[in-house]
Amino acid sequence: MRYVFVDDSPLPYDGFTPLRRPLGGPEKAVIGIASALFARGHDVKVINRASHAHVADGAYWIPIGDAATPKATDVLIALRKPTLLGAVRAAARRVLWVMGTPDYLAAPANAALWDSFHPVLLFVSNGQQQTYKGKIRRSVIVPGVRSVYFEKPKFSPVVDSMTEHYGYDPAEEIASQRNEAMQAVEEAATPPPGPPPPHAVVTAHPLHGLDWLVDVWTKKIHPKMPTARLAVYSAVLSKGIKGEEVPAPVAPVLKQVMAAAAANVVVVDPLNDEGMADVYRSSRVHLYPGDAQDFACWTLQESQAAGLPAVARALGGVDEHLDNGSSGYIVPDAEAFANVTLQILKDDAFHKNMSEAAALVTRRRAWAMAAEELDALVATIPAAGV
Repeated sequence: MRYVFVDDSPLPYDGFTPLRRPLGGPEKAVIGIASALFARGHDVKVINRASHAHVADGAYWIPIGDAATPKATDVLIALRKPTLLGAVRAAARRVLWVMGTPDYLAAPANAALWDSFHPVLLFVSNGQQQTYKGKIRRSVIVPGVRSVYFEKPKFSPVVDSMTEHYGYDPAEEIASQRNEAMQAVEEAATPPPGPPPPHAVVTAHPLHGLDWLVDVWTKKIHPKMPTARLAVYSAVLSKGIKGEEVPAPVAPVLKQVMAAAAANVVVVDPLNDEGMADVYRSSRVHLYPGDAQDFACWTLQESQAAGLPAVARALGGVDEHLDNGSSGYIVPDAEAFANVTLQILKDDAFHKNMSEAAALVTRRRAWAMAAEELDALVATIPAAGV
């Protein structure tokens, strides 16, 4: 079957990008599902801001407006924007992959698109689907997690293909990023035997509860455990630390985080997938403040797969990705958040039990599983005459 994905976000990426640098969850989702569909024997094309038409990890990546854009496909999957449903003239089935809050789907401007294309809406969590009040057919497919978070990767023909495509061997760059990550948390790339040191990580967007979390850390956690460290992985805050301008709403959070340096809070640049997997494996806990519109919980899924316990608030899709009381804790308030975090940081046996629960094979959500479910969904969608 022919699948075409369309994403007009400004970020250029392809199937090799997660090996080279950090990438957002929706972009990694396109990469993961495209590769998994190719492995299932499908013809897969992705239309996005790629620099030129090329094959990467099985899929054919095509720049928007390129002459190689297909004129027909069996399945068109548009990322986020309803207007992208018309990106391919003749599509037997059209799907809109909704990544965030679905409120925008009710906009009057979309009515003509629904009438013309009769799409199916694809949601990333049950909680996200429940917030949609419209009448368009919808389904839920929970995103997968790349295998690098399940186990240590080995360089493969995919990396060899990168060497040919990009003209250099990425192994050196990836090793450099890994070293940077480990230096940031004072760890080696391969964690030493025994439990990790009392290092916590946070990957939250600065406007998604980070101010609340830093306040909890400085007032309730650091005073009781001064040796503990909190590493904030944020590209925008890292730029601010270096003196670059940040968006106005982020400025107060940047100021707060910088002031928290005395409480052992550091800001670190996000890394590629292999680097972040190493960070998760050599840390003690993932602190996840959450956000009401964070349904996919991309980094929480990844850290859980790597065996990192988490403490989170009950916001967004957290309860669908964290086994409360087993692989981490979902807590009601700041006091509980601090108490559970301190126990994980101090108690080796407590941490070990949750780490093992998080990394259970039965909890692994590979992209191959998502691709299988997508194929099953597509089989139920009537084909339009094209």
